[in-house]
Amino acid sequence: MAETMVGRTGTRPADRLAAVPAGPLAWQRTDVVGTELVFPGGSGTAVVHGATPYAMEWHAELADGAVVRELSVTCRGSGWSRSLRLRRAAEEWACHAEESGDAGLPAPGAPEPSELAADAVIRLADSPIFVTWAARRLGLTGETGAVTVPSVRVQLPSLTVVAGTTTYHLVGPNRLRVTGDGPATTYELDPAGVVAYQAGRLRLAR
Repeated sequence: MAETMVGRTGTRPADRLAAVPAGPLAWQRTDVVGTELVFPGGSGTAVVHGATPYAMEWHAELADGAVVRELSVTCRGSGWSRSLRLRRAAEEWACHAEESGDAGLPAPGAPEPSELAADAVIRLADSPIFVTWAARRLGLTGETGAVTVPSVRVQLPSLTVVAGTTTYHLVGPNRLRVTGDGPATTYELDPAGVVAYQAGRLRLAR
């Protein structure tokens, strides 16, 4: 199935960007105490001390073109834990969620997985590598303008799955603007197209 997009995509990301660095990448949260470490091969771990402190582990399976086809996430806090697995099978998504303990958060998972767009761009909230992958998947350049795509966002730490649409716009050589169902966000990118900074939220520490 062809991807549903509004706007023009440019050349594939591999044609215009350097490869994502092979070694681990680390981002430091600047709004709360927290760090995320992402390893080669599509896995990461994070510890965040916010309103609901939690530790998280995730693993993503990527197809060619930085397309996330499967995502498994586990969150743990004081007296509670949750896990989620999103997997694209044929032309639809399958979603399985489990929880134990009382975190006082919305329920994990998707109420109707069959309603998730098969070609959706998958995003794990507050994980900048997923923004990096999205920009690469869409092949954004200065000429493509704004590109709107169906999206699936996994909220943290609830692991609630939210479907919607998201618009990605490369507004400068190293600046990406993302709008949609949530607040508009601007990211600074490094020369390889990796998210390096979000004001008041995070920065790449490598």
